[in-house]
Amino acid sequence: MVTTREVSLDDATTVTHMVAALLAELEGGQKQGRLDTQLVVDLLAMKERVHGFLAFTDARPVGLIMLSESAALFAGGTYGIITELYVVPDQRSSGVAMRLIEAGVGLGTVKGWGQLEVGAPRQPMWSRSPNSALYLKAGFAEIGPRLKLPLHGLAGQRAKRNAAERSRLDPRRQRALSRCIPESSPARFA
Repeated sequence: MVTTREVSLDDATTVTHMVAALLAELEGGQKQGRLDTQLVVDLLAMKERVHGFLAFTDARPVGLIMLSESAALFAGGTYGIITELYVVPDQRSSGVAMRLIEAGVGLGTVKGWGQLEVGAPRQPMWSRSPNSALYLKAGFAEIGPRLKLPLHGLAGQRAKRNAAERSRLDPRRQRALSRCIPESSPARFA
């Protein structure tokens, strides 16, 4: 019998191992950087925004779903995002994933989320994945691809690029730009 319960800070090691296994599968066995248990602890401590459920058969953890809360106008307010869903290989196709999704839906209903979203692996991996059938069976509808822009280190790169671009501008254009957008005044919207 499969049971689920919310994750707690005490589950940080189990969450770390399961997410590391998920990431290794998604990357085709290529080893990513080691997942940091302290990062998991920090995220689990964000109890208003980060949520998770573990699935068990007997006392053995066999699955994990992690969700985060977001907000958007298109969603009519708050909504949930499934950030990780993992089931150990020998328990797949046994209903564990569906039980975890049901736990996420229950949480979202209690929290008043307008919808629940999930990102998919890159094509063509997604179309060949049994996960696509799982999510469609659970009632999800495809809404299109998701894109990402990694931000780590991006601010430094942009600052260097902007400085290089400013140095190439002729002095007259630099003065005109500084008059149009004063750096010290906040933008105003009507």
